[in-house]
Amino acid sequence: MAEALALRRVRHRAALTPFLWGSVAALALATGAWVTFDTSTTTLPAVAVLSVAPTPSKAPSPRFPDIPKSRPIALSIPSLGVTTSVGVLGLQADGQVQVPTTSRVVGWYRYGVTPGQVGSAVILGHVDSYQGPGEFFNLKSLKAGQYLKLTLADGTQARFVVTEVVQYLKTAFPDRSVYGAHGASRSLQLVTCGGAFDQATGHYLSNVVVYSHLVGVTVSHRATA
Repeated sequence: MAEALALRRVRHRAALTPFLWGSVAALALATGAWVTFDTSTTTLPAVAVLSVAPTPSKAPSPRFPDIPKSRPIALSIPSLGVTTSVGVLGLQADGQVQVPTTSRVVGWYRYGVTPGQVGSAVILGHVDSYQGPGEFFNLKSLKAGQYLKLTLADGTQARFVVTEVVQYLKTAFPDRSVYGAHGASRSLQLVTCGGAFDQATGHYLSNVVVYSHLVGVTVSHRATA
């Protein structure tokens, strides 16, 4: 059974574009992970920065063409050798974010923006399952400066550069940073589980979040027709 990531319980707030806020809800592996770790939390930091880009220059932000609403269908992470299809995720009845039903695909949170639009797009994937590594097994190994590429259903391609990779205890998961808008930034966050695995509960204790922003876009003629 694939791991259920650990995210926030969310609810719509009328004044905001469909972005959800709320209390922490554990994302966990239901039947056991492919690998296991020491479950002691006494030495685990709430936040651990795994990679971060240098402070950006004050150069003006590049201008990008408008990107029509279109769901992502494929994600490529060249440095990890990952190419995977992208499904669509919404909310469960209890207000928690849905997670992919298998570790072999990832999912786009449909209440966020289309990747490449102004705002935050979020893609979630499993780190592993009892069957072996998932598509995001090596996500924590990404480095600032490496690239991600998304293909949208209308043929548009959006390229992002990683700015930061951070591991958070699930009790310290930063929902606003992951799901909220960052000014005029066109950002993409990738989320999976990580850190120590508690065999008693079947849960990973942390989440790994990759932050990235748009650096290039090719709008398909189908998107502008």
